[in-house]
Amino acid sequence: MTPVIYNGTGSSQTGKLYKRVRAVIFREIRSRYTGDKLGYLWAYIAPLAWIAIIYILFQLLGRSSPIDTDIASFIFSGIIPYLSARFIINAVMRARMAYRNLMTLPSVTALTVYLSVFILELFNSILIYAVLLCLNYIVFGFFEIDEPIVAIWGFLLACGSGGAFGFLIVNLARKSEIFAKATPIFLRPLFYLSGVFYTVNELPPSLVGWIYWNPLLHAIEILRDGLFVSYDSRMGTALIPISFIIVATLAGLYLGRTSHTNSGGDTPIEMGLV
Repeated sequence: MTPVIYNGTGSSQTGKLYKRVRAVIFREIRSRYTGDKLGYLWAYIAPLAWIAIIYILFQLLGRSSPIDTDIASFIFSGIIPYLSARFIINAVMRARMAYRNLMTLPSVTALTVYLSVFILELFNSILIYAVLLCLNYIVFGFFEIDEPIVAIWGFLLACGSGGAFGFLIVNLARKSEIFAKATPIFLRPLFYLSGVFYTVNELPPSLVGWIYWNPLLHAIEILRDGLFVSYDSRMGTALIPISFIIVATLAGLYLGRTSHTNSGGDTPIEMGLV
């Protein structure tokens, strides 16, 4: 019988990737917020605090939901996908420095690290949203999911947009640190331009043109289309976020190939790109 020789491809290669991703995820969970009594719970406390603040502001300003739903459900539909994208971007950028030494090992590529961090943040976001939906039902009796597939699709587009943007930035930072330093400045306006606390249907056409190319806005609109039976977005399309994810990812891969060194000393081979 001829012995079977594994050449590191196919299922064996997939198995190695799975083990590396799992190892990075567990390392991230153990290391994040080390020394803090609440530890990893901060990953869930932070978005809940954002939601509580916006809910209180809605109450103080006497604002009602622009959609035929309760205020909490409307706030969830905007703030959770926005925060998910924002936290994924921050996590990918943080991983660039936190795992800089680890990424010099031949067995651990930067792509593996970024993918692992993305998966962990995506899981956190899904868990937070699921818990909030259940709490809203238990406390207030509201549970808004009209078309689950459409809602999940919109949520994934928001997370994917955040992951692609973060990946692009960490590779741009290989050219110049100014891109990493300027990212927080760029992210702040997204809170106001992504439909977090309003809908596109509320805006006059003259304003829609200014924010049309924001992939996060479209993702949130698609999510609301899937959540609320009474809402039909006049603008939301998956083409914008999908195009952004593809272009940003390909640009990040290209920059990874053409950059020989960066401040962390990683090379194209260490990036797993060549």
